[in-house]
Amino acid sequence: MAKRKWPQLATEQRRIDPRRLKPREVNARYMDPGEFKRLVDNVSTDGALTSAVLACQNSDGSLEILSGHHRTEAAVAAGVEEIDVIVITTPLDEDRKAALQLSHNAITGKDNPSILQDMYRSLSLDAKMFSGLTDDILDGVDRIDLTALSSQNPTYEEIRLSFLPDDAQTLEANIDRLKAGAQKVRATHVARLADFDALFDAIVRVKVERGIVNSALAFLVMSELALERLDQLGEDALASHAEAGTAGISTPN
Repeated sequence: MAKRKWPQLATEQRRIDPRRLKPREVNARYMDPGEFKRLVDNVSTDGALTSAVLACQNSDGSLEILSGHHRTEAAVAAGVEEIDVIVITTPLDEDRKAALQLSHNAITGKDNPSILQDMYRSLSLDAKMFSGLTDDILDGVDRIDLTALSSQNPTYEEIRLSFLPDDAQTLEANIDRLKAGAQKVRATHVARLADFDALFDAIVRVKVERGIVNSALAFLVMSELALERLDQLGEDALASHAEAGTAGISTPN
């Protein structure tokens, strides 16, 4: 097939109110609610979009988004008043608009898994949540063998959470604090089958509330929330004891 000859594009970079931008009627790119919440949180944290939206200027003067629909929506949701937009001023037909839209979604490059894992491993917990990476960066994890747990072969539901070494150490430290005084927890943790739904619902709730995609990261955040709650209960108990002690002191006439 001969390559179609299209004219080169004239573009301008402008600062534009995201509410002025018109979305395409059809957009194949989608984002689930958890991902979109994370995007809005990231934009709110930055106070700006850190990558420009691509739009074209139509004959009626309207500006139509070709790439960056979700970023534009997130900017509006985050209350950002102006964003950077690359505006194509060359007149475009629908064929070229669609081609540009699809190419920006499809031609995005690939990650080197080893470098990606090294970069992810070096991040703090907040930075890992901000990155939006999923469990796909983790591979080579052996399946847990539960056959030696009991000669009775109990019925169980298995949850596999994959952690990078630094995260695994953090989780182990949190569990050790939660089980203070007990024997060090091993890498395989077993619970009653009846508790599976409650644990699963808790992980899902943390992912939704915090906009986390990675289930292992959500589990790590759960352990930190548990520690924060225990610290709060300890402080409340100390305050109650202090108030009780003050109330029991009588003042001589």
